[in-house]
Amino acid sequence: MSTTPAARPLWRRSAVVAPVVGALLLGGMAASTTFVGAGDAVVAADTAVEFADLNYEDVIVPSLTDRAVPVADLVTQILADPDATGEELGRREGEGKPYSYPVSATGTVVEGLFGEVGLQVEGMPEGIDVGVAIPPLGSSTALRDAGAELTFGDFVNQTEYQNVAIELNKLAAADVYGDLDLTTMIGSEISVVGGTTWVSKTGGEVTHVTIVPVSIEVGS
Repeated sequence: MSTTPAARPLWRRSAVVAPVVGALLLGGMAASTTFVGAGDAVVAADTAVEFADLNYEDVIVPSLTDRAVPVADLVTQILADPDATGEELGRREGEGKPYSYPVSATGTVVEGLFGEVGLQVEGMPEGIDVGVAIPPLGSSTALRDAGAELTFGDFVNQTEYQNVAIELNKLAAADVYGDLDLTTMIGSEISVVGGTTWVSKTGGEVTHVTIVPVSIEVGS
């Protein structure tokens, strides 16, 4: 990892120098800015589309793939000690927000909830099942949050930050599901790598884990 501190984005800098000198200085800094995360460095960008295009293939996918934890092991650890597991293996938008994790799973495709297929995975703790998101992947922030350390302060506004998640999901859908339709593969075995957010859609205990995939391999 680079030991050079990442420069602050242009929109967060104070006007403390003369306009002409400041413009030249900030222009030079912008050209070389990177945000440095835990074990990976992402390329800075002014828009969500640009960020996704620059970082999805070279940063987000390798980060999730290299750090992925088998889903049954991950869930077991979370249930035993959610705070410690989050600190060790997860990332999140900020204090009080749910953790997202890089995750892998191998199992049998079954009927699932709306917007996904189910995945029967051996060794899952009782009461928790698994699904794999299918296009359109929507606004899940799992890939953004698990794949790189970012905050809304890294972008021009909160909307652009939220759009990063959407743009990454669009690229994942196109990359993973170009000619793959899991809804026609009930009973098939697949292996999945992606991101998941440990959160309950009902506000109660977590009983379901949804994986947003960056890769899917179909078993023979």
